[in-house]
Amino acid sequence: MERITEDQVARLFGFVLARIPETAPLHGEARRTAAALRLAAYQQIGAVIYHRNCPPEPAGETELHAAASWNLLVALAGIWQDHPEFPADAAVETFDFDCEAPLSVAMHRDM
Repeated sequence: MERITEDQVARLFGFVLARIPETAPLHGEARRTAAALRLAAYQQIGAVIYHRNCPPEPAGETELHAAASWNLLVALAGIWQDHPEFPADAAVETFDFDCEAPLSVAMHRDM
């Protein structure tokens, strides 16, 4: 998580939120879908920001959650990967999880 800059976090989150419509003008299933996507995006960025701002001691405990949350935010952004404003340099940082030690995180670049 340390390799991801504040700018990358802000740009990726802003990009995702800009693609999800506001719920007020929507009705029915479209409104519920937009609300769910917004909630998911806010929860993922919340986990990333919490990890980045917590003291060093519990940071080890929050790293796995933050890495998984970042991966989900990158996946949400990837829906619009062909968009001209897609922040490819922000979305390039993703994390692998070792099958034999799933609570450890390894960095990789794949986009």
